[in-house]
Amino acid sequence: MAQTTAGAHSADIQTSRRSFLKGAGITLASAAALGIVGCAPSGKSSDNAGAEGSWDGEYDVIVAGAGIAGLTAAVTVAKEGNGASCLLLEKEARPNGNSPFCAGWQMYFEETEGPLNYLDHLIGDCTPQETIRAYVEETMHNLEWVLGLGAKEEWLDIYRPEPEETNEYAEYPDSHTVGYLLFKTEGDHPHHIHEFLMGLVEENSNTIDYKTSTPIEALIRDGEGAVIGVVADGKRYRAKGGVIMCTGGFENDQKMLQDYTGVKGYPYAGQANTGDGHRICQKVGAGFWHMHGGATYWLSLRNLENTRFLSTLYSFTTKQHGITVGVNGRRFYQDFDGCSNFKKYALPGTDITRNVGYRHGITQFGGGMAHLPLPEKGWFVFDQAGLDAGACPKDKSEDPVADGWAVRADSIEELAALIEVPADELTKTVNQWNEFVERGEDLAFYRPADTLTPIAQAPYYAMLCVPALLNTDGGPIRNEKGEVCDPDGNAIPGLYSAGEFGSIWGHLYQGGGNVGECGAFGRISARNALTRLS
Repeated sequence: MAQTTAGAHSADIQTSRRSFLKGAGITLASAAALGIVGCAPSGKSSDNAGAEGSWDGEYDVIVAGAGIAGLTAAVTVAKEGNGASCLLLEKEARPNGNSPFCAGWQMYFEETEGPLNYLDHLIGDCTPQETIRAYVEETMHNLEWVLGLGAKEEWLDIYRPEPEETNEYAEYPDSHTVGYLLFKTEGDHPHHIHEFLMGLVEENSNTIDYKTSTPIEALIRDGEGAVIGVVADGKRYRAKGGVIMCTGGFENDQKMLQDYTGVKGYPYAGQANTGDGHRICQKVGAGFWHMHGGATYWLSLRNLENTRFLSTLYSFTTKQHGITVGVNGRRFYQDFDGCSNFKKYALPGTDITRNVGYRHGITQFGGGMAHLPLPEKGWFVFDQAGLDAGACPKDKSEDPVADGWAVRADSIEELAALIEVPADELTKTVNQWNEFVERGEDLAFYRPADTLTPIAQAPYYAMLCVPALLNTDGGPIRNEKGEVCDPDGNAIPGLYSAGEFGSIWGHLYQGGGNVGECGAFGRISARNALTRLS
């Protein structure tokens, strides 16, 4: 990676020697004894950290995080390392990031030039071309790698699009060159790629030492700045080849979400992705990029107590039965955020600057595609006809009011009082909306004509909705070798990353892309760490 290119796309995040020690819970007096350099004078060894007896364990490669990226990296070490040893660390008793809960679609390609062109439209210059190319060229092997590890083709749904078929951003050329693989959920075989890879970790326990409930706490460097080990659950482990950070995003750290995205978001999946790895890498000088990025945000339906989602699916697909308003009683965005229906409104050859449809939280805004800033809460408003049509699906609740999903009123004014929004504003908004419906055109936010449904049949209902996200993508800069880089684009020796942690997806995100890079960079990073052993 060129120094100037990578530096231009990173946050200028610096950590002082004193703040590093304070954040890591390490005193100046104890720093040298621990051998966590950044604290040691340049050019000096860190109190002979590699001396016999100074480590609690020594491994060829250490992997932090047992999601799809971490499992891929560990399995790659086991299968391609000629007996190399791997320590796989998981902070929870069992993996609780996004990997076990995601749909499991893994992107793969059967050529390079088409995907490169398509991804250039999605990612653009926010990620260096050599890193994108490394992703594309390795993602071409995702399918053959899984099959080579023992998966059977009949276990998989393999999506090889035809030229007339499209992907999430169908308006862009070569979208049809992007394919996917998915483990089928029926049959006597693993039903998810995470399950499949976990089985391989167990099969290779002779070379993979898998430790759960063992969070990584710090990186250990030598006097030259190379990462040579980790502190995990109070113990020090040496990594001869390198450390691969696969610790996911920061979607469960509200402060980081608000600092970097400006939104108080509610994640769908696991609870373990709290930005630990980000802070650890920041302390050894990693530069950051893409901190705004990810599958974020859309207003998704929650119960009135704001403790659980209606579901990930129906939060996407029911908004055509009503409108969304803010706490001021007004519509404020193109409120048909139907992610699963984007293909209906994104056709090849059409103008993306006028198309709608949420694409993993990204939508057309002022002619460009953008992550929207969203308020902490809104209200999904509909009438009896909307409820009958599926605004709150009956398989989720036969009586959404009794079940705590919705409030009901006989008039719009009464409904406004129940949800504490100005009655005059909500009445005006509903009246204007019904005028748009009658006209057949949403003159405010250009919702598709077939999503314009009136709110005119009492009783009236409202459901709470909040900014939801699947995952963040920002983190340490990653180059084409999977190496973590400093703010100037210089690789930090011995430190690698894979998956959503410092993802390549810095602008527009394509579904399946994160699982795709879990595979691609899980292997790339592991292979490059292994080369440091020779």
